[in-house]
Amino acid sequence: MTRELVTRWFNKISTVEQNLPLLLVDNYAYTPRMAYDEVMNGSALGAKLQALLESGRFGTSQLDEVAIAKVRLQQILQNKPDKPMFATLSNKAFTPKELMQEIEAGTQIGSQWVQAEISHMTNIVSIR
Repeated sequence: MTRELVTRWFNKISTVEQNLPLLLVDNYAYTPRMAYDEVMNGSALGAKLQALLESGRFGTSQLDEVAIAKVRLQQILQNKPDKPMFATLSNKAFTPKELMQEIEAGTQIGSQWVQAEISHMTNIVSIR
């Protein structure tokens, strides 16, 4: 992936997504904006981040992916108003705070949200 491809990838991502953690290198999560800057600067870190993008990966293990997904969801949900935003077929409604509790507790609802975020993250890394 050349710098031009990294630029096209970065420009296709929404502004909100550009500032959420996505790529993990040496146990540190980088946002697309940070990755873009490092690649454009030609740094060694940029080369590692670019290699992740080229391979369509964002973490080094499933545990890393879950951790990044949880951080992303926390950042997304903390900015939402404290009113119900998700409901189940059994008529249970969840506020953002309650959803974070479900995610942290690893309940079925929380796990579904984490898996959906991992799928979304995979789609972002796959944008060409």
